[in-house]
Amino acid sequence: MVYKIKRLFFISLLFAVSVAISEKKLVEIKFNDITDVQKLVDLNIDLDHHRTFNSVHAFVSNGEFDIISKLNFEIEYIPNQARIYYEELKENTQNSRNPMEDYHNYVELTDFLEDIATNYPDITHLKSIGQSVQGRELWVMEISDNPGTNEIEPEFKYVANMHGDETVGRELSLYLIEWLVSGYGNNQRATDLINNTDIFIMPTMNPDGFENGSRYNANGVDLNRDFPDQFSDPNNTTMGRQPETRAVMEWSWDQHFVLSANMHTGALVANYPFDGPNSGVYSASPDDDLFVHISLAYADAHPDMASGGFSNGITNGAQWYAVSGGMQDWNYVWESDCDITLEQNEVKFPNSNQLPGLWEDHREPMLVYLEEVHDGVRGVITDIDSGEPLNANISIQGIDHDIFPDPENGDYYRLLTPGTYTISASVFGYLTESATVTVPITGYVEQNFTLSLDPWLAEAEIEDFEEGIFSDLGWGFDGSANWATDNTVVFEGNYSVKSGNINENEESSMSIELDVIEDGQISFYKKVSCESTGSVTGNYYDYLAFFIDGVEIDKWAGEIDWSLESFPVNAGIHTFKWLFIKDGGVTSGSDAAWVDYIVLPPISTNEECGSGDINGDEINNVLDVVLLVNCILGSECETCQADINQDETVNVLDVVLLVNSILN
Repeated sequence: MVYKIKRLFFISLLFAVSVAISEKKLVEIKFNDITDVQKLVDLNIDLDHHRTFNSVHAFVSNGEFDIISKLNFEIEYIPNQARIYYEELKENTQNSRNPMEDYHNYVELTDFLEDIATNYPDITHLKSIGQSVQGRELWVMEISDNPGTNEIEPEFKYVANMHGDETVGRELSLYLIEWLVSGYGNNQRATDLINNTDIFIMPTMNPDGFENGSRYNANGVDLNRDFPDQFSDPNNTTMGRQPETRAVMEWSWDQHFVLSANMHTGALVANYPFDGPNSGVYSASPDDDLFVHISLAYADAHPDMASGGFSNGITNGAQWYAVSGGMQDWNYVWESDCDITLEQNEVKFPNSNQLPGLWEDHREPMLVYLEEVHDGVRGVITDIDSGEPLNANISIQGIDHDIFPDPENGDYYRLLTPGTYTISASVFGYLTESATVTVPITGYVEQNFTLSLDPWLAEAEIEDFEEGIFSDLGWGFDGSANWATDNTVVFEGNYSVKSGNINENEESSMSIELDVIEDGQISFYKKVSCESTGSVTGNYYDYLAFFIDGVEIDKWAGEIDWSLESFPVNAGIHTFKWLFIKDGGVTSGSDAAWVDYIVLPPISTNEECGSGDINGDEINNVLDVVLLVNCILGSECETCQADINQDETVNVLDVVLLVNSILN
């Protein structure tokens, strides 16, 4: 077994030096057992979604072809029909004014979108969210009754053509745009969609791939394997990703998409999360019932999808074939966006004369799916006193997947299947509010939340560094560089604290010793930017760690945005330490960590009780005696100062002692 592992590792190293930088070719790989596919996955072979129990299609380089052959797989090249049709189309139309027949090349697509934006300026906004490897604009068309304005309404997106040679969705996007804008004011359905939804359509995520007749972008990368992945790449960062992927991620961060789909070809099925792990079995997300529901909404509206070889025309991604780095899982896991993959035609690059018929087949499914964004429960979350929006966690009892509101307006949209649910809104520092709602068969139920500040937090000891310095609670520092306050990266207010500026094989720590007077917890917000190694395996290199009494409680690596951590603490004297450490290897991100808004457990502040200064004016006099007598007679007073002899009872003896102290 050790020999096999070493052999696979050696072969993986060979890939790094033997794979030629050229267009990968389509092959069929045959095997004796379905478990053999894992060997191909371990070698990062680009598997296609055509799969049986004894064969799979893949895209391989010449070097990969040779290595797979040496592993005793039966492998052979097969015609890539999409590429063949592309070459014929280019050859037949090279001197034509219609270079791609009914397909739109990049220039024609740009002209089409610009014409729409010019002719419908009140309901459209055309924007480039970035550029491809070869400098082509990544166009997005927004369609709304107030384009460019963040209204209190759900945001929806369609993304097409992320595989350059899967072309149907590219053209269906243009058909859909034209149907919507031309129907506004004339067609009630189109008018309602535009008035009540912020619709975004990206006809091509991979314009270079389309122009080159290739699945890949111009760097030879499969864009649907380039996103963060919860199983193999759990770092929600754009670092090291392709420009097209970075653009889509940053665009998604700027918006607040609720529902979306990405459009492909090569099969006829609606595919839903999870896409991994590579187990070959059904991998259900927490919202599996919802994903089945919205996938069926699309498939049931299509005239032939149920006959595409999949039960009811839908499939779970991992059960069909696993994908690492796919866009649909990224949207759901990190972005609170329910996303599915639509395989819209079994032929990847069909003859252009089939496009009108494909639009007729997919028009109703695309509209029905878009309308699903209006089902479930929605509302606005605000502060009860100020009325300002709050960035809350929206949770559903029994479904382990929270969503978040739009931070600008506080509006949220929780997609749910019909039924009765308990929904809660929680914000750190506020009292959680819950409600029971019944989601109708179609449409939504509205549930607003107005949250009140948690009175306990108002009395808690909080270290938020808002004076630009560490408090006088007794902070200590160790390592090669001290932690310091930082006003450039903060969770709340104007300051956080940042780990020291350290080099390789150095560390920076801050610590505090506290007398905890009763059981409680310590909470804080942390942010990390460093090498991600270890975030999956546990074998960390660079990381932030938190210790209680010298025992490591948890640690974190990679690109982690502000997130809350809470740990229980028993009464007693404890030392709390935050340590950022860097090994001798990779430099990644900012190589730093930040901490902010530390809520300490109940602690002794060493306040001097029994002083007799009842009114807190720092002078003991006859007024304090009067207040003490009133306290004994039943008036409200500060027991700490009134209990002169510290016997936990305020009585006449305390009056005697206070009078004596004044006379003396």
